[in-house]
Amino acid sequence: MRQAMKSAAAIVAITLVTACATGSVSTTGGSQGTGGEGNGGSGGSGGMGGGPGARGDAMPTNTIGFFQVPACPSGWEPYKAAAGRTVLPTIADAAGGTAVGEPLLSGEERPHTHGVKTSFDLVPITYAGVSGGGNNGVAAAGTVEFGTTSEESTTGLPYVQLLACKKLAKPAAGVKPLPKGMQIFYDGPKCPAGFQQAAATQGRLVVGLPKDAPSDLSFGGEPLSSAAPRTHTHGGEVSLATTSHGIGLVSNGAATGYARNDTYKAQAETDTSEAALPWIELIHCEKL
Repeated sequence: MRQAMKSAAAIVAITLVTACATGSVSTTGGSQGTGGEGNGGSGGSGGMGGGPGARGDAMPTNTIGFFQVPACPSGWEPYKAAAGRTVLPTIADAAGGTAVGEPLLSGEERPHTHGVKTSFDLVPITYAGVSGGGNNGVAAAGTVEFGTTSEESTTGLPYVQLLACKKLAKPAAGVKPLPKGMQIFYDGPKCPAGFQQAAATQGRLVVGLPKDAPSDLSFGGEPLSSAAPRTHTHGGEVSLATTSHGIGLVSNGAATGYARNDTYKAQAETDTSEAALPWIELIHCEKL
């Protein structure tokens, strides 16, 4: 018997919301820059630049950005460490670069299972007569231990795949400065000059702001990190249905100790399991 345990958790993994400056490269998959010489927003219909005469951008070296294009722009290279992973902001002074789990394949829904254990109390029944031979298939009354592994289930995780790139070039001179409050992921031990570590996002997945919603609101459980993997369990009712079985009897006595044919129910709590979401931890910085 197998009991399907399915997770109803739904987490959105998406990139941060930023503002875009004229002539700079956006780090999101949804904002569009105002143009410049080919360096429009990476997630909209703006140009990507990178050709002869491109002005570059004001993003700090070692910035990690996401682009909705087939190749990173000039001055950036693919950030392979984030391939198949979401990016999780580090907490306090925790070092960045820690990877958790195996990378996702394209479009993969990562399944997980749970161990299930419980017990059933089989009710005794007595028959008139003395038991004869040939009763080897009859269940005995008493407590029966039950254990199995649940069917595979996914979390139903909604996500979007974007190209992760790392800035190699130095910030370009003569371009408009980055706006205050802009947030970036950064591949380094601390934020670059002019930035500070964002407070509200530490240990939390960043979700694009819903329409007319306030920003910087935290939801869900305690902050997540590689030092404290997030597990979950499921509880519910499981059942055991027995089947009828004939017994051999002789007269003048009583046959006891057999289990009554019935459907038995019990409460079960699964073993813990992780949702199997792979991530890499990087410091999340806010422009001063």
